[in-house]
Amino acid sequence: MKKAEIIAVGTEILMGQITNTNATFLSRELAELGIYVYFHTVVGDNPKRLEEVIQIAEKRSDLLIFTGGLGPTEDDLTKQIVAKHLEKELVMDQGHLNKIQEYFATSGRKMTENNKLQALVIKDSTVLKNDFGFAAGMMFTEHETNYILLPGPPSEMKPMFKTYTKPLLAASMNGDLIHLESRILHFFWYWRIKFSG
Repeated sequence: MKKAEIIAVGTEILMGQITNTNATFLSRELAELGIYVYFHTVVGDNPKRLEEVIQIAEKRSDLLIFTGGLGPTEDDLTKQIVAKHLEKELVMDQGHLNKIQEYFATSGRKMTENNKLQALVIKDSTVLKNDFGFAAGMMFTEHETNYILLPGPPSEMKPMFKTYTKPLLAASMNGDLIHLESRILHFFWYWRIKFSG
């Protein structure tokens, strides 16, 4: 059994600007695989604090799933910090780069160097295709710890996980797949008071 930790990266979550629905979705999906989520962690877009979170998570969990921080803006630093922490190289995924270039060419908009950042992946990782956005996901194992990096927008993250990530996780469990089924029971109490007189 894997002990999983979901790490949501985004200051907007900490500030209450958005709700972390990704954690709810992933916990439910992982439970179906028999993978227990032990921790939900939220960290802002801060390199030092994200590094600290990674160090803590690696000591207590063997599956780390990151959501968010894969976009083109300056505060999207998840894969950069994970790569630096593991001393891994970032390389360009040509498939995602082609998709980004094609979008800008057909839309008539100017493409900046920042847009290319979404096609960067950690070297030797399994690239997870993004059918509804540009940020590539990735999955790899290092020092017996499993890492999965997913985009933050639920419209991108959910289909990426269900279509590409979940089947890979199931296959990696080598027949140890356990389907967990939970049921919620609702009890209603009824009191009837009889007055005499």
